[in-house]
Amino acid sequence: MGRKAAETTCNIHNIFGPGTANEHTVLWWAKMICKGDERLEEEECSGWPSEVDNDQLRAIIKASPLTTTREVAEELHIDHSTVVWHLKKVGKVKMLDK
Repeated sequence: MGRKAAETTCNIHNIFGPGTANEHTVLWWAKMICKGDERLEEEECSGWPSEVDNDQLRAIIKASPLTTTREVAEELHIDHSTVVWHLKKVGKVKMLDK
């Protein structure tokens, strides 16, 4: 609608209350809508990690400890941030940039 993300974020806060959205989220949605993607499925857009089989995740990491989180995400067909979140949850952390 020709508005800046900051203005749209302010409008959202005025209608739904402070902290409802942040400018980054507004920019992300604007980009998705411009692409024609208006899906609202929970797993696609909720910001909450999708379900991941932790045993499968551990098996992938154990088989190849130097596998990147992006490679794991591709293998499991999930978002990269979901992999990072689940690895932290099971106690795996980045050490020495590996």
